[in-house]
Amino acid sequence: MKAKCRSLFTAVVLVLFFGPVGMALGYSSIVSLGDSLSDNGNVGRFTDGPLWVELLADHYAAPLVDIAYGGATTGYDNPAAGLTFTGLQWQVEQLASLPADSLITVWAGVNDLLQLRSPSDAVANIDLALENLYLAGGRNFIVPNLPNIGSTPSLVLDPVASQAATFWTLAFNASFEGTLQDFDNRHTDVDLFFVDVFTIFEQYPVGTPEWQELFWLDGFHPSSVGHQRIFEAALATIEPVPEPATVLLLGTGIIGIIGSRLRHRKKLYPIS
Repeated sequence: MKAKCRSLFTAVVLVLFFGPVGMALGYSSIVSLGDSLSDNGNVGRFTDGPLWVELLADHYAAPLVDIAYGGATTGYDNPAAGLTFTGLQWQVEQLASLPADSLITVWAGVNDLLQLRSPSDAVANIDLALENLYLAGGRNFIVPNLPNIGSTPSLVLDPVASQAATFWTLAFNASFEGTLQDFDNRHTDVDLFFVDVFTIFEQYPVGTPEWQELFWLDGFHPSSVGHQRIFEAALATIEPVPEPATVLLLGTGIIGIIGSRLRHRKKLYPIS
């Protein structure tokens, strides 16, 4: 009888602990907006292997709807491609409605830097995009910050350009995190996942072989290695490994509480 009880308890733990997570992570599609960091062929492919959004779609066995355009700004235009459209705001307009169970990636800002536009304006544009995506039905978002553009191989040898790009990146990221927190606070029914790409890339010192591997041959865009690192960080943010203490709580009479928390994964981290 005790053995049967133990088996039943184990089954209940597995269903309550893993079941809601599995169901919560069933996305109907991955919808990708932004620039060349997510573009899988609308303008071109700016890497030597799978993009992080392609890896994400493969992981969830979900179709990828990629409307990111290389050169896109956070506004409406795409000066790098000589276009007055295909920017982030234009991309949002292409999505009249979104399934609530889609996973939306929004990653932009680099081209605003390259066009010498204000980092605060770029952040405000992303906030507007998120609001309009929310109005269209979006409820699950992945929003990476920017790596240190001044530390890319294409800029690091020019101290003036490198310093200016680093300053812009830091200003953008600082404003970006606060804006995301505000968006998260405004919408309690949203799952907002923040990916700290800046910290990921800063783990590899400039000039080391590991740093070189992060970038494609143009010295600016992430290589397949870089995209793999970004994908891994995104996945760890969406599907954090539970702490041992959390597992122990399942056996202390509060399984129902844990289950309810898992069913709604309201997460915005690692913002600090």
